[in-house]
Amino acid sequence: MRPRSLRPLAALLVLVCSGCGGGGSGGGGGDGGSGAPANYPGGADAIAWGDSWTSGVGAGPGQSFPSQLAGLTTLQVFNAGVSGQTSPQIAARQGGEPALLTLPDDAIPRSGHVLIEDQSDFPITSDGPGPLTGTLMGVHGTLRFSNGNLVFDSDDEGDRVTVPADSPFSPDIADSQSLINVFWIGGNNSNQPATVLSDLAACVAFLSSDQFVVLSLLNPSTAPAGSNLYTEIISLNDALAASYPDNYLDVRTALVDAFDPMIPQDVVDHAADVPPSSLRGDDQHPNAGGYAVVAAEVASFLAAKGWL
Repeated sequence: MRPRSLRPLAALLVLVCSGCGGGGSGGGGGDGGSGAPANYPGGADAIAWGDSWTSGVGAGPGQSFPSQLAGLTTLQVFNAGVSGQTSPQIAARQGGEPALLTLPDDAIPRSGHVLIEDQSDFPITSDGPGPLTGTLMGVHGTLRFSNGNLVFDSDDEGDRVTVPADSPFSPDIADSQSLINVFWIGGNNSNQPATVLSDLAACVAFLSSDQFVVLSLLNPSTAPAGSNLYTEIISLNDALAASYPDNYLDVRTALVDAFDPMIPQDVVDHAADVPPSSLRGDDQHPNAGGYAVVAAEVASFLAAKGWL
């Protein structure tokens, strides 16, 4: 692997802030049922798993934190963020906690095409990431999302294959287990802390490397200090920090502390312990400048670990 380095932060912030204020999604979205396989194809140095905070909702194309992390370093970073996904869905895509599928008649028919009857989770939705190749009961094929359902197409027609109920679909993962893995998961099911912690533990156990980062969850502007949601999120962040003391990174506090004291609403936000309006694209997603803060925090963490 080529030598890695940390590029000057000031240069990136100048570049990013020139485009601040843009809306839209940075990636990870799209049709969940058509197109080329959306699995990580290999060739990267790092992979970022998550939901809309990772895909880049709130900023423009190329302004997600994985994109900006790549700009700060020599890392090739694969963005595996899909808007709206919960920790079980992300863990199913990552491979740590595969989706359990049940097929009609408990079998893949000779045609190789089957509509999934039941599933523990939807690793693919209409928001993405797109079709996933992988293996179901020893049969390699493609799992896709179509009209609200999951469909499995085996690579080859052949004999009918028995598939017991709740059989795992193991996605193709290339070399993702050995990369730097960044996890920003649980934002869409923070009210299920035990599930988030269990899914993250499965994702970490699935790795073959100890080079991983766990990012803290953000509280939206509608959840200031003292609110029920604020307490829920801070409690889960505390649990994440306790579970991964050497791999936890508190990006929430970094964003809160990056407020502009010259902007009155930022001062109000800081007093309420929420990420400042100047670094948000909406009530809960960072904008390009906010993602720049996150990327810089991750880059500094990686550098301090000696992983660059």
